[in-house]
Amino acid sequence: MAETAGESHRRRAAHLYGLVITGSVLAAAPTDLGLVRVAALLAGTLLVYWVAETYAHWVAARTVVRRALTSHEAREVMTDGLPLVTACAIPAAVLLVEAVLDVEPGTAIDVALAVNVVLLGVVGWRMGVRSGMRGLRLVLSTALCCLLGVAMIVLKLSLHH
Repeated sequence: MAETAGESHRRRAAHLYGLVITGSVLAAAPTDLGLVRVAALLAGTLLVYWVAETYAHWVAARTVVRRALTSHEAREVMTDGLPLVTACAIPAAVLLVEAVLDVEPGTAIDVALAVNVVLLGVVGWRMGVRSGMRGLRLVLSTALCCLLGVAMIVLKLSLHH
């Protein structure tokens, strides 16, 4: 099960997916939980998603190769999805800094959500550039990633207002 160029897409996709889940958790987070708890729940949620996704890939890989995975293959399956969890690192760090600064929870979550939208834009831009996009196609691809984050803001507004 040696990695091919086509298989490395899982790490990139996992990071993007992790940012979308991060936005979802931030959008749904009640402001009365406390920012440290929201950050912990954010990381915990992404950890659960990673375990579920890793298990699904593990089972799928075994069905493809029709045998138990080698230790190298198993490690590869587990680590390929880790960007899903690490995607929440910056928004969670923002929440923790805001907790130390005693920022009002509603405002703090909104700021973390805005940071997440910016991160989606950065990831969208980088993925577009790496795929060879230029000009309008690159801008539209980046905008689509940003719109995923904007959708989370709309979700938050519909849930909490």
